[in-house]
Amino acid sequence: MLYNIGVMAKINNYFKDKYDDDQAEFRSKISRHRRFIVYRILIILAIAGAVCGAMYYNYKNMIYTDYTVLRTMDYEESTTAKYLKFNKNILRYSTDGISAFNMDNEMLWNKTFEMQNPIVDVCNDYVAVGDYKGSKIYVLNSQGPQGEIDTTLPIQNLCVSGTGNVAVILEEGEVTWVKLFNKEGQNIANDRTTMDKSGYPVAIAISDDGIMLCVSYLIIDGGSLTSSVAYYNFGNVGQNEIDNLVAGYNFSNSIISYVNFMNANTSFAVGDNRFEIFKGAQKPENVFETEITDEIKSVFCNEDYIGLVYAEGRSENPYHIDVYNTAGEIVFAQDFALDYSDVVFNKDFVIIYNSDDCIIYNLKGVEKFNGTFRDSIVEMVPTDSITRYLLVSGTRTEEIQLK
Repeated sequence: MLYNIGVMAKINNYFKDKYDDDQAEFRSKISRHRRFIVYRILIILAIAGAVCGAMYYNYKNMIYTDYTVLRTMDYEESTTAKYLKFNKNILRYSTDGISAFNMDNEMLWNKTFEMQNPIVDVCNDYVAVGDYKGSKIYVLNSQGPQGEIDTTLPIQNLCVSGTGNVAVILEEGEVTWVKLFNKEGQNIANDRTTMDKSGYPVAIAISDDGIMLCVSYLIIDGGSLTSSVAYYNFGNVGQNEIDNLVAGYNFSNSIISYVNFMNANTSFAVGDNRFEIFKGAQKPENVFETEITDEIKSVFCNEDYIGLVYAEGRSENPYHIDVYNTAGEIVFAQDFALDYSDVVFNKDFVIIYNSDDCIIYNLKGVEKFNGTFRDSIVEMVPTDSITRYLLVSGTRTEEIQLK
């Protein structure tokens, strides 16, 4: 019996050792398999990363030499019509009326009127159109007409917010009014100005939310010129201030003829000899200024950048662009010779064009495209893609893809 017990113990120990060895080998195989899977995943990710990096590098540095017409949209010829990008749609207007089309050339709405010299402003999904020296303003969005404003006084200038509020400069003899209306035509606020009191309003801008209003006044005192840039807040913060005036800045010997809001926190002003940036959603502060010595030919902006085009008068490159970020730093500078009709941003690309030719730069100074259109155009409209554009002529619109 003792002998049998000993034999059984040895047998048990043998199988136990073998089982342990098998388990160890099995765990080793699993570990090796797991390492193999991890290595394979890492290799695949590395290859994918390298491919994506190469594609991104190629995308950022690709030079386009031509374009392909993806589709053509025909319509009745109009030699007097003008075009604007309107949200993700196209706005077409003339002295006879205004209409909106989507990117498939389907008409969203059409508003007819008779105007001698229509003034149009667009902000996000809202459009305001009024007749210069007239007294009627129409407010529309992508759904169609939203309201009408009867100013009763001749319109000098207007601008619309992303909520449909409209700020307008009106003339009444020696008195000039700055008025704010909602889209239904109700008068929200007024500012009565005279040249002796506060100067003549020459530029106006309204924030996207319709709360902040910026007005540039020209003051003549004893033969000297002064521009006063005033900020009015029609929200809760401005209710505690006299006439809702929350900030004001004076600039001697300067004519500030352009003001605009870039985003909720940043606005800027451009004059004949200076450039100013203001920060603050409630009480804007002057955070950057610089003197300008050359003649400014054009001003353009988006949410992140401000572009100034100078006419430098040199024969080989008569124009120069400086692009600033919201901190006032120059992020792009370029001389060019194209006698352009417009210059716009498409994200971080600068598009310079006329009826026949186009140059596109990125902000690193790379010339992405330099070419000639196959047919003359009146407007080049950026889309959501930096390689796709709409070329608008008098009879059709072409969607093109750079290649």
